[in-house]
Amino acid sequence: MVKFGTQEWADLYMEAVNSNEAYAKAANWWEGDFVFLVDPFGGLDHQIRIWIGLDHGKCTGSQILKEGEEFKLLEKGEAHSGQPFEVEYIYAARIDVWERILKSELDPIRALLSGQAKVTGDMAKVLRATKAAKELVVSASTIETEFYD
Repeated sequence: MVKFGTQEWADLYMEAVNSNEAYAKAANWWEGDFVFLVDPFGGLDHQIRIWIGLDHGKCTGSQILKEGEEFKLLEKGEAHSGQPFEVEYIYAARIDVWERILKSELDPIRALLSGQAKVTGDMAKVLRATKAAKELVVSASTIETEFYD
């Protein structure tokens, strides 16, 4: 079992996404990196920030951002400057919501629409990528994950 929010988990997630042919097909048009914000609740006493690089059906990188490591949310149409961790999207939810999503108990788009999660970025583009979003969850569900109790 791998603890959620560790670099080991992020590395396994990247491998899982890159092994998922259904994701590759569903996201072959997608360009846009994410930061996944995992807010504390229950047994988690700190925020976890996971940078995920996504480009045309591939995960180009995954990194747990350490305290003091910043990311930048790009404005719509703003070009990358070459600095690390520039993202087009932020997906944020409490750890208990993330756990339900990653266990396939809650659809990530339904979490958004119900207010349990929030996305910052081009929401219209995200809503066109529902199949890709579901396949990202399928990828995560292949990792034997230990959560925070």
